Amino acid sequence: MSKIRLLCAALLACACLPASAGAANVAVLHTSFTPDRLGASTTIGFGFDISNSEGGLPSPLVGVSLRLPPGINYIKNTLGLAICQPATLVAQGLNGCSPNSRLGYGSAYVKVPFGQESAEEIPDIEAVRGPSHNGNIVVLFYADGREPIYAKLVFQGELVRGAGLLGGSLTTAIPLIPSITNGPAVSIISVKTTFGPQHLTYYERVHGRTVSFHPQGVSVPERCPRGGFPFSAYFTFVDGSSTTARSTVPCPRRR
Repeated sequence: MSKIRLLCAALLACACLPASAGAANVAVLHTSFTPDRLGASTTIGFGFDISNSEGGLPSPLVGVSLRLPPGINYIKNTLGLAICQPATLVAQGLNGCSPNSRLGYGSAYVKVPFGQESAEEIPDIEAVRGPSHNGNIVVLFYADGREPIYAKLVFQGELVRGAGLLGGSLTTAIPLIPSITNGPAVSIISVKTTFGPQHLTYYERVHGRTVSFHPQGVSVPERCPRGGFPFSAYFTFVDGSSTTARSTVPCPRRR
């Protein structure tokens, strides 16, 4: 009889556990080259989707490390000819930075928990070049959120060199975004952004005149590895969990 009582108590305890106890954060990575040609100057497009395996909101994201394929040369380009100071970006926004500091652009889709409900917003994201750190290129991401929360955020990523100055990774720390004062942080659901010259215009002075031009982007190798160009990303969350996602840019068709 005592064994039956113990079994019933154990089953009752299991039934009282929250449904989210076994939930996991899941990430899907998306990558692309524009134009998609070997040996060409290109714009790298990358994004990700975050979800919860049980269907609820994922834990707030606090870090992303994007691993670039071997052979991708981001050193020899004309991106980021000007430097934007983080304090200037915080105080004045993009108007305080030179157009020649811009590296890319994108958007984010987030959900804000309000009780049992959640609101959604798509803030614009701009990427500009910041002061170098330990000889590495620093990318400043500027997010301009307006509804349902008003938040202007600047967070920093660092391009860490790989072997032979090729490949490497872009490691970014993401600050927590409170939904309301002292309220729970928002959950990032998806991000899309670029790194490269697509839709970017720079300016220079030539013989006393201001001339516009398009900067040279990241160089794609002359040869494609078997299976395509592999990317991977490592995601960390405020609940202490982490996950990895992979994506491959296929080899372009031969002309």
